[in-house]
This record gives sequence, C-alpha cells and structure tokens, in this order.
Amino acid sequence: MKKLLAIAIFTVVSIYGYSQTQKVDSLKEVIERHEGKINALDERVLVNEADLGKLNKIKISGYIQAQWESYDKDLVKTNESNNTFFIRRARVKFTYEALDGVKFVLQPDFSTGNLSLKDAYAVVNIPKLKDLTLWAGQFNRPNYEVEYSSSQREVLERSRVIRTIYPGEREIGVKLEYVGSTIPLKIQLMALNGNFTAAQAKDVDSKKDLMGRVVYSVKLPAVGIGIDFGANGYLGGNRAKTNKYILSTIGVADSINVGDYLDKNWVGGEIQIFADILGGLAIKGEYIAGINSTASTIATTATMAQKKADSNKIKTFSGYYIYFIKNVGPKNQFVARYDYYDPNAKLSGDAAKNDLFYKTLTLSWQHYLNDFIRISLNYEMPKNETNATNTKDLKDNVLGVIIQANF
Repeated sequence: MKKLLAIAIFTVVSIYGYSQTQKVDSLKEVIERHEGKINALDERVLVNEADLGKLNKIKISGYIQAQWESYDKDLVKTNESNNTFFIRRARVKFTYEALDGVKFVLQPDFSTGNLSLKDAYAVVNIPKLKDLTLWAGQFNRPNYEVEYSSSQREVLERSRVIRTIYPGEREIGVKLEYVGSTIPLKIQLMALNGNFTAAQAKDVDSKKDLMGRVVYSVKLPAVGIGIDFGANGYLGGNRAKTNKYILSTIGVADSINVGDYLDKNWVGGEIQIFADILGGLAIKGEYIAGINSTASTIATTATMAQKKADSNKIKTFSGYYIYFIKNVGPKNQFVARYDYYDPNAKLSGDAAKNDLFYKTLTLSWQHYLNDFIRISLNYEMPKNETNATNTKDLKDNVLGVIIQANF
C-alpha cells in the first residue's frame, strides 16, 4: 500500500514538473520572439534617426520673381507687344552640410522657357586653417555686384558693365577664399575656364583665366558707419581659333597667328558705405577698366575679305556704377543707381552700334509687405552715345514691376 502511494505521488509530481517545464520553455520562446522584434524595431529606429539626421543637414531655400515690363518704342519690333508678364527667376537652392566645414550647394533655375543650372559646387574648409575654404564647381565670379544675390539686389538687373564683362555671372572653376576671423579681411583667388559667353560645360581653349579680389572692412560704431573697400582684377584671354586678322582698340587693322590669345585683362576698385542714420542708408560703387577682346567665330573656309570684315577685336573699355539706397520707414526703400559703360573707350563717336557708350539712370522703390514678399517698381532710363550713324538717343526706357516671394 505504501509502495503504491509513493508511486502515485511520484507520478503526480513528475507530471506537474513536466508541465511547469513546458510552460517555462514556452514563455522563454515568447520572450525571445519579442526580444527579436524589439531589436528589429531598434534597428529601424536607428536607421530612421540616421536618415533624419541627414535630412536635418539639408537646407532648402529659394525665391520666385513674377515681373511685368513695359518698353519704349525703339525696343519694340513690328507687330510685337510693348509690354509683357513673365517669370524672371524661379530658383530653388539646396544646401547640404555633410560635416562641419563641408558643404554642397545645388541651385537650378525654373524660369519660363528656361531650365538651367545656376550653382553646383562644394565648399571645404582647409584642415587646420579654419579661415580658408576651397570652392570647386560652378558658382559666382568673385565680384561685389555679381555675388550680391538677385533676391536681395535693390534694382532688377545688374549694371551694364558687369553684365557685359561677366555674362551669366557664374563660371566653372576652383576658388580659394580667406575670410579673417580676427581681422576684417577677405581674399578671393579663382582659376576658371574664362569662356566669353556664360558658363559652359567645358572650356573652349586650353588657357585658364585668373581672378582675384581683396576687401577690407572698417567699422566706426561711434558714428554708426561701416565701410568696405577693395580691389579686384582679371587676367585671361580669348583664343583666335580661325582668324588671324585683328582690329585694335583704336581701329587699326593688324594680324596675329591663328591660335594666339587675345588679351582679356582688367582691374577695378570698389567701396560700400553703410550708415545707420535717418533710418539707414548706403552708398555703393565700383570702377572697372581694361581690355576685353572678342574672338572671331567665322569659319576657317571664309574668304580673306570675309575674315577681315569679321576680325578679332581688341577693345579698351571702362565702366562704373554708383548706388544710393535710403530706407523710408521700416517697410520701404528708395534706390537710385547711375551706371556708365563704354565698350571702346579710346574711340569717341564709334560707328558700330555695339561700341556706343551708355549712361543709365535707374530709379526704384521697394515695399516689403512682410519677411517673405517684396514689391518693386523699377524705371530704367539709358542714354546712348550719338554719331553720324546713330544720330539720336534711342527711346529704350523700361518700366518694370516685380513681385518677389522668398521661402
């Protein structure tokens, strides 16, 4: 009887122990499965955090300029409109700061009928030289009015001399830039393709052009005045690829070897004065002079007479601009700019239409509706040189109204 009772108790205990072992094993499996899911979730969270970290390094900005212009009669061709609405600029700028001191910039332009790449460059701080950066890609040439953003500029377009010698504003190349952290000095040195037209995918000749700019800043806080003054220079050339004939800056015919380079050199001085008086005002100006040669594009199979008629041209030019900017209350601004450009300064009364000098007065009124919307009224009044061929000042004034939205 005692043996039978012992066997029964042993059997019950064994069954219960086995059952508890099964429950423990099952619970362990469940826990392990959940731990696996939690680990997978952690991995996904870490991936998402990494992606969010990258997104936080991307800055998106831009602006849209919707414009209306009205033209004087000499700017209007037969059966064409004398006024129009259009999108002057529509740009989106992507800036990615991969690391401290490493930045990538991409800016396309979506203006009506024109999809183009404006900026595509990388900026890297030189190790152990925190004030020195290396730029590579397509970006603005180092010049004050060129680098001054179109979204901030006080008049609709840059001055005539700057538009002529720096077409398209951008170029492809490399630049070293020093911005002093202890002294108010900025130095820029750039090597670029130097193509005569706006930035192109590749250089059209073997020679690279050089640009340099130096700016020093002075602050006079006691009187509320800041002054930036500097100098800039350009050293380059255009290659005479197909035509040996040249026309000098004083109109004398001559010849060179095909393949030689025509000078494209100039120097300039600049100043910007900012005064915290009467609500704020600024006076800004720049003078540039030098040689700007134009290479003939006539075919090699052209006759001698045709090549002489379309000679390479060497021209001594000069030009300048002066801005007067006055804040009127917290939301308005009056702007007057006078600019001068003579594409062939050593000849007066130039016969060629493209060689006439221009004096242009531009008046503008800006109204800042808020931090994102600016409304501008702009009136440009050019006055051209006259001679026996061009006997009158052209009626070519332009009235413009622009609404700019920033984001």
